[in-house]
Amino acid sequence: MNKEFLWGAALSNVQAEGAYLEDGKGLNVYDTLEIRFETGQNTLSDTSVAADHYHRFKEDIAHMKEMGFTAYRFSIVWSRIHPNGDDGLVNEAGLAYYEEMIDELLAAGIEPVVSLVHFDMPDHLRTEYNGFMDRRVVDWYAGHVAVVAGRFRDKVKYWITYNEMNTAFYGPRLVAGAEKPEGMGDVPFHALLTAHTQLAHAKAVLEIKKTNPDAMVAGMDAYASIYPLTCRPEDVLAAQMADDFRNNLTFDVMVNGEFPSWYTKFLHNNGVELDLNAEDMQTIKEASKRLDYLAFSYYQSDTACAPAGCADRLDFENKMLACADRNANPYVKANAWGWQIDPVGLRVALKALYERYHKPLFIVENGIGIDDRLENGKVYDDERIAYYQGHIRNVTDAIDYDGVEVLGYLAWSPIDFLSSHKEMRKRYGFVYIDRNDDGTGSLERFPKKSYYWYKKVIASDGTDLEDDIEY
Repeated sequence: MNKEFLWGAALSNVQAEGAYLEDGKGLNVYDTLEIRFETGQNTLSDTSVAADHYHRFKEDIAHMKEMGFTAYRFSIVWSRIHPNGDDGLVNEAGLAYYEEMIDELLAAGIEPVVSLVHFDMPDHLRTEYNGFMDRRVVDWYAGHVAVVAGRFRDKVKYWITYNEMNTAFYGPRLVAGAEKPEGMGDVPFHALLTAHTQLAHAKAVLEIKKTNPDAMVAGMDAYASIYPLTCRPEDVLAAQMADDFRNNLTFDVMVNGEFPSWYTKFLHNNGVELDLNAEDMQTIKEASKRLDYLAFSYYQSDTACAPAGCADRLDFENKMLACADRNANPYVKANAWGWQIDPVGLRVALKALYERYHKPLFIVENGIGIDDRLENGKVYDDERIAYYQGHIRNVTDAIDYDGVEVLGYLAWSPIDFLSSHKEMRKRYGFVYIDRNDDGTGSLERFPKKSYYWYKKVIASDGTDLEDDIEY
């Protein structure tokens, strides 16, 4: 790694903070989210407390400093700054809170990496406007970004406009504050969300650059390397289509400033037009010229196969948009939640992204959910260590053998907190939080075995990955 390589971890504040109506914060789409249970889940945790990161962030940052972090990605909760989102009213207490957090990070020698829109749209914008389905929400978001970027222009260098923007169609309520209107088909819904989230991203890029031209700004995708289930040609084609819809479309527009021909043809064949005018497209083009790097999360790979019973080619494409007929990869293992563990897929992702876009890449989420057990104040999470060993080795290989420019690696996550399905049992952190889904627990922090292992990894700049920690 080069000496500027950034090591650390990341979390989503809306899932960690708690204090969900404290100091002027408004409800957001995560607070009100109604979810379908994941594998083995039978209860929801209360977002009013979560991991109590709101009151304990200094303690949590002290752990990050002890581990040797040089970067930490977190999110500024939209509804903590603009509780309603549509009235221009700014909650100063929210800005002051994040400024104190940023100052604490800088004092610890940790580079803040700030995410905007990370499951935290004000719920008022969802209930009144259907989130990013309404163009007015795009402008209110741009105004929110202007306030946040203006406040922290001298303290934050790295910005991410929109968390996992490519998942808006697949998780619309959480990611975009939207629900598909009754009677609307998948294709027009996808087109409208794609157009408006791209415009929101572009306006955010320009607002941040207007405030600080030297800021490093990125868009972000959730990336999963997609393999054909078999070498049958139809499965290869299906994998290419799935890759385009789920991985490439968002970054194609962000980097090139225009929609790829395959997507505009797909919309045309379905009788759908993008809800964007010439001025909007100019905004998207200008933002593409100002984009500094690409950020992405990577947890697992996926497979694709040709959907059965297609009436014609268009039906084939429409089924691929909806992620039809997905299958587990028989060559990789999975965690308890069925997420496939594929370290080589991260190298595949890095190589594919760098060759396609020629932009520096930043891995801003990578981790594994485990049902960790605290015994006598300790957590032996060798499964997590093994996961990170494989993935970090493949990051190193992508740099050393494929020539990929990687800015840094941020694990998910520094501490335990609620999963996107509001579950505490599915733990990702290096630090165990004594909190259970039923609300019991002291909230005391306990470093896991992986905490000390990752500290050693950072100190060695990724060269010492052996699981030989005395714990």
